[in-house]
Amino acid sequence: MTKAKGDQKAQRAATREANVRSGLQTLAQWLRDLVRSGLGAESVRRLETWEAIAKLLQDAQAGGVAHQLRAIGAMLQSEPDWSPRLLEALGRLHLLVEGYARLEALSPGQQADLRRAIGFTERKTDVLTQSGVHDLWLALGRHTEIDESEWLTVQRTWLLGMRTGKMALLLDYEPYSRMDSIDRSFPPATWLETECVYYPSAYPLRVVARSRESEEAALKGLPQAQPSLRAALGAYAAALSANPWLERFPMLIAQLVPFYENGALMLVDSNGDAMRLTALEPMCLARLLAISGGTPITLFGEYDGRTFLPLSAFANERLITL
Repeated sequence: MTKAKGDQKAQRAATREANVRSGLQTLAQWLRDLVRSGLGAESVRRLETWEAIAKLLQDAQAGGVAHQLRAIGAMLQSEPDWSPRLLEALGRLHLLVEGYARLEALSPGQQADLRRAIGFTERKTDVLTQSGVHDLWLALGRHTEIDESEWLTVQRTWLLGMRTGKMALLLDYEPYSRMDSIDRSFPPATWLETECVYYPSAYPLRVVARSRESEEAALKGLPQAQPSLRAALGAYAAALSANPWLERFPMLIAQLVPFYENGALMLVDSNGDAMRLTALEPMCLARLLAISGGTPITLFGEYDGRTFLPLSAFANERLITL
C-alpha cells in the first residue's frame, strides 16, 4: 500500500469514528428522553419511532446499532409481554453507549466485542494472520435463517474440538437474492482435522477455518456435555458477563427429556429443572420426539437467553440432525 492510500484509509477510519461517536451521543440523549417520557407512552410501540432513530444510526455508520434498534421495534409488534425485553434491550444499548465513551479502558477483547456490536467488521484475511487452535473439529449443528431487516441469509455452523472441548462458530451470510450460493461445506455430523482461528473477543466463539473439506464423522462415544440445565445456564451466564452482546450461545446438554406443559414444548433434566424450546417445524419436532421416545438424550442447540433451539441429538453414538 502506498503512503497516499494509507493516509486516505486512515482518514476514512477517523471520519467513521467521528460519525459513530456523534451518532451514539445522539442515541444517548434519545434514550434519556425515552425513559423520561415513560416506556408506556403510545409512541414507544410505534414502528416508525424505532425506524427513525435506526436510520440516524445507519447514517452515522453504526449499522450494528441500527440493526438492534430495528429488532426492538419488530419485537414490540410481535411480543405481548414486551416490557421486560424492552428494558433488557435498552440497558444493553445504554451499556454500548457508555462503553464506547470509555473504549480505551476496556481490554482488547472487550473492545472488539463492543466495536462489532456497533457495526465495525474484521476481514477474514486479517483474522487468518493470527495463530489458531488445531483440533479434530466436529460439526455439531447448523441453523440458517433470513434476517429480514437486512435481507440477508445467515448461516451458523457450530463446531466442537474433540480434544480441546472448545466450541467454535462458522458464520456465513449472503444477500437473500443469492442464498443458494452460501457456503454449505462442513455440514453437521462431519469432522475435519484443521486449524480454526478465533476472532478477537472477550469470549471467543466465531472462527475462520483454514479448511472446510470435512468427512463423515466416525464417533466412538459421546463428546463431553453439560450434565444439567443448571450447569449449561451457568456457562451461559459466564459468557454473557464477558460479552454482553452475545446473541446466541451453544449448549451441549446430557440427560434431557422433551415433554409438553400447558401446550408448550419443554426440556426437563435429571434434576427436574426445565427449559422452554423454541417453536419447531413439525418434522423437526417429530424427529426429536422419536429419538427420545420418552427417555433421556443428549441434545445440542442454541440458547438466546429465553428459549433453546435444538439442532441435533446423539443416539447410539450417532449425531442426528434435527
